[in-house]
Amino acid sequence: MGRLETTGYYALGAPLYAALIAVEYAVARYRRRQVFGFADSISNLSAGFGELLIGLFLAPLLIALYDFGFRHIALVHWPQGSLVPWLLAFVVADLCYYFYHRAGHQVAAFWAIHGVHHQSEHFNVTVAMRHPWLSDSYSALFYLPLPLLGVPPTHFFVAISFISFYALTIHTRFFNRPALYIFTTPATHVLHHATNPEYIGKNLGAMFNVWDRLFGTYVELDPRVPPVLGTRSGYQTHDGVLSQWLLAERLLRSASQARSWAEKLAVLVRHPGWLPRGVTLAQAPRPRAEGAIPVKLRCYVAAQFAVIGAIGLALLWNRERQATLGLVLGALTVMFGLSTLGGLLDGRKNAVRWEIARVGLGLGFVLALWLR
Repeated sequence: MGRLETTGYYALGAPLYAALIAVEYAVARYRRRQVFGFADSISNLSAGFGELLIGLFLAPLLIALYDFGFRHIALVHWPQGSLVPWLLAFVVADLCYYFYHRAGHQVAAFWAIHGVHHQSEHFNVTVAMRHPWLSDSYSALFYLPLPLLGVPPTHFFVAISFISFYALTIHTRFFNRPALYIFTTPATHVLHHATNPEYIGKNLGAMFNVWDRLFGTYVELDPRVPPVLGTRSGYQTHDGVLSQWLLAERLLRSASQARSWAEKLAVLVRHPGWLPRGVTLAQAPRPRAEGAIPVKLRCYVAAQFAVIGAIGLALLWNRERQATLGLVLGALTVMFGLSTLGGLLDGRKNAVRWEIARVGLGLGFVLALWLR
């Protein structure tokens, strides 16, 4: 079962993903459209790296949990070579994703996790990597029908990997294709990332749009209402690590101001943004504007991000040759680096000191290895 982990294979696919970003960027420049922000893209990719590193520890647990369910609670076992479990894997997994995704938009506690994916106010393939780190903590509940239906672990993980890759391809202003009344496309998914009341909570399917059509959450662009991207609480930081906690912190602050335990619970389980009477929250601060970030700082962050990214990819690829302590320290080191770069882009107080300390510790570690 250990070979079913997908985290290591993201390292292998990194050059392809980088090429996809480069192609989209080139097309955007050719068409003179501003679809990328430098700091925003670094933030998106940082969030994605963090989710992959957490997957080093969480993925084996989820795989073991699925395997246990398949072996002990499956209601049916299909004959060897049957195509039925393959069909179920793709169709039912996408349906389960739909309900998991819908819960992330309708329950405030789930939105505090899932909403990280929506914080960007751009729409490009880097947004597809803006993953919430804690979403797998509750997603397994929504995929329970698959082991019950006798879908083997290999079938499920192949299907969910393919669906995840398809979902990556719909986060773009370009490369559109016909929906054929079945498939989710970039033209419909961009509406899902909008804050307009007409579009909030719509177009939830990952690969198929039939679930949205069946359950009343499908919408097409209204030419009179261009989509405004982001979240209602606003984009607050270029730090992809810090961004993971901002919505949760806002939710807990709302609950703490509620007068009764019933209202505190309601803040957590009702729709995102609901507040009890008398509870108000200040507008979240905006980060430093992209145009205010010096060019030299952008170049430095880009170079350091490349180094940190290479370390992270090496950690993913060599995960089976590392002791658990080494993986933990490596993951924390990468996350710390990503956060200090985000702090530089935000212009946070003491960000330069933290970055100097990080680089100093890194050089000291390399020197110690060299002198051994």
